[in-house]
Amino acid sequence: MKYRILSVVLLVFVLLGCAAPPDKAGTLLIASWNIENFGRTKATDPHRMEAIARVLRDYDIIAIQEVSNLREMSDPGCPRNADAGPGHRDYSLIKNALERYLNQAYGQNYRFVFSPQIKDERYLLIYDPDKVSFEGASLVEDPEDTEPVWTARPKNTGKMVRQPFKAKFRAGKFDFVLLTVHTSPSVNLKELEGLEYFYREAQRESEPDVIILGDLNADCDYLREADVMSLKGREYIWVVDDGADTTVGATDCAYDRFIFTEPTREDFTGRWGIRTDVPEDVSDHRLIWAEFSTRNDSD
Repeated sequence: MKYRILSVVLLVFVLLGCAAPPDKAGTLLIASWNIENFGRTKATDPHRMEAIARVLRDYDIIAIQEVSNLREMSDPGCPRNADAGPGHRDYSLIKNALERYLNQAYGQNYRFVFSPQIKDERYLLIYDPDKVSFEGASLVEDPEDTEPVWTARPKNTGKMVRQPFKAKFRAGKFDFVLLTVHTSPSVNLKELEGLEYFYREAQRESEPDVIILGDLNADCDYLREADVMSLKGREYIWVVDDGADTTVGATDCAYDRFIFTEPTREDFTGRWGIRTDVPEDVSDHRLIWAEFSTRNDSD
């Protein structure tokens, strides 16, 4: 697959390894990471939490996918997160672990925003309030979904099995919306078509600077070069090369991406990268990041 990548790709610095770009005034580092089955087991494991915190601490906003099994004690046949909603005694496990291993250990001040339960998992947004203002978040409404979003085995999944988690931020002159996504591999082409609909709706409701980020399963068996979809259109800019590897272990696939359109091009500095220092017992995905300017928003 060869998506249309920015002409500035020749200037892109793909910083593999453990180092992100140096923190500079006027720039914002946005990251995305599928922390495979991030729940009780990892939240209570010091080794894995220390590794997670080492990766997360370099970025201003991080969109996390696959926050699952917040309790991991559901009755047989029940949804995995059936009793892990806000107010449940175990809901704060992940937040408390991040407070300890990320904020306290590194002197950070990150804030944490969990999405509602959606099918078998949640999304999580982590942001630095000293670098960015958070202006609200919600699951996008799926007009074709006739069942509650927490239904584990829905008969009708609407446009996407898990619709995106939409969050609005401001940093300097840069106002933007993030659409965090985790697609379902078995129906990935349908999911990506639905995602294009949600992207257009977010632009219509908010403003043109909308950024898709997350685990899109956008490579290998789940998205082939011959597949036709709206998100392959000329107006869409895909960050993270088709030839990149965002997975840990033996696989070599560019599943994780950033996508935006022309209005955001002015704000993207052209710098992006992939973290290779993710232990296999932490996740089967690597973190991806991209850098944006906060000084010259076009609106």
